[in-house]
Amino acid sequence: MEGNLESAFAESPTGETYVQMTASSLWENSPLLVLGGLVFTILSLAAIVLFMMGLLVPAALAAVLMVGPAWTALLQLEAQIACDVKANIGVMLRAVPRFWSRSVALGALALFPVLVGLFTISMTPESRLSLVFRVGLAADVVGLVLVMALYLYAFPLLVLYDAPLGTVLSNALILCSHHLSNTLGLLGMGVLFGLGVVRLNSGLLLVLPAVWGMFIVNNCRMVMADERGGD
Repeated sequence: MEGNLESAFAESPTGETYVQMTASSLWENSPLLVLGGLVFTILSLAAIVLFMMGLLVPAALAAVLMVGPAWTALLQLEAQIACDVKANIGVMLRAVPRFWSRSVALGALALFPVLVGLFTISMTPESRLSLVFRVGLAADVVGLVLVMALYLYAFPLLVLYDAPLGTVLSNALILCSHHLSNTLGLLGMGVLFGLGVVRLNSGLLLVLPAVWGMFIVNNCRMVMADERGGD
């Protein structure tokens, strides 16, 4: 039941019920989701510590190996909650090995633009004044944003359908392009939440990833219902 939730779908959100259903799931399951946020933070701790130490390349590698699987595990928990399937923290622990290889493969998509961006930023001050630097940095940012937009659908599709990686990526690309306003809205929410963690309080890691994840899962369910209805 945990890997493939398609047959267990409860009523999918619509444009009118999306926010209400998501808020209700968050409120009714807040203790479990805070615990899920704690597990997510623990699993991501190596990448967080390396980032805080300024070891950016090792932090990026650690993020691919552990943050991606941790994010998948959190979304698995939230997908079961959203689909009215019995859930507990064991769902996350079982999801890590189940989805680890596919999660790492998805995470690796962001590794190239991140590493190229870090190399670009490390250029000498004189080089940063050049047109090549500006164009290269802009390309890195655009590439990373596109990958993040793809992630908004690829990770929830992975946990909702337990699909092969190729199927997940092709469907994520279609959904990302067909529902641009949803994509931009969720990207904006993620940026705001990230700024909140960095600038306000790192303790928000226990709450904000779970909040964002629930919106992402229900958005995926909603747009998939729209796509099936349009067939």
